[in-house]
Amino acid sequence: MGLLQTGAGPIRELEVAFPRPVETLHQIEITSRCNLRCSYCPSPHLGRPKVDMTEAHFARALEWVKALQRAGTQGRELNLAGIGESTLHPAFPCFLALARATLGDSVDLVLATNGLIADAQLAALLAQHGVQVWVSLHRPERALRAVHFYRAAGVLRGISADPSLSPNSWAGQIPELVKLERRDQFACPWLREGWVMAMADGRVTTCCLDADGSGVVGHLDDDPTTIRTRPYRLCRDCYQVIGVRGYDQRKGETDGTPAQV
Repeated sequence: MGLLQTGAGPIRELEVAFPRPVETLHQIEITSRCNLRCSYCPSPHLGRPKVDMTEAHFARALEWVKALQRAGTQGRELNLAGIGESTLHPAFPCFLALARATLGDSVDLVLATNGLIADAQLAALLAQHGVQVWVSLHRPERALRAVHFYRAAGVLRGISADPSLSPNSWAGQIPELVKLERRDQFACPWLREGWVMAMADGRVTTCCLDADGSGVVGHLDDDPTTIRTRPYRLCRDCYQVIGVRGYDQRKGETDGTPAQV
């Protein structure tokens, strides 16, 4: 087992083969709509439909989580956000209730929000269902109110200023940020650990940065045991390092002798 040297220190190389089985449904993007048009995000020009997830697809995503729990691979944290503002979903309160009723205390529910529509009632709803929140400082003057409400309700997980302090180009999807993004690299948990994200339209993608659907590997209607994850076109320019022996991420090639899962 070798080590890859990056700006963030050594990253252990893994002995796995692509495509590999899904181990964790890490994120459920309950909506791909947003109430902001930030220049440092692909959302304004999203290359896939801007839709709200149906209740049927959300329920099916929770079934995936339960199935992966039974298999012993599902991670503890479930993120209810993607490339969109989750609190905009008209059935947001119902989705939180369904998630907690279905999964009980077996998972930690989290989400990131821009906080634009935060109020005391929304904060109380999140507290009721034990959801922890990251507030992103996309609009600091508006986020101040969100931080106040969520902190008072005991659901504030943290505050993110990443667009200013730790920018990334979304794997080259925002060309203007390529020269500004942070140089240190991190171990990619998605392909290293077999994570996937359920997109708002019901498709399943291998990466949370997938703005156009090029990383789709299946659909929620599929049997999760039949889905396999694999590197896709964004991996070549991503700041996250896959670090799998026999796979050249920057060239998108293998040496022909990948290890077995």
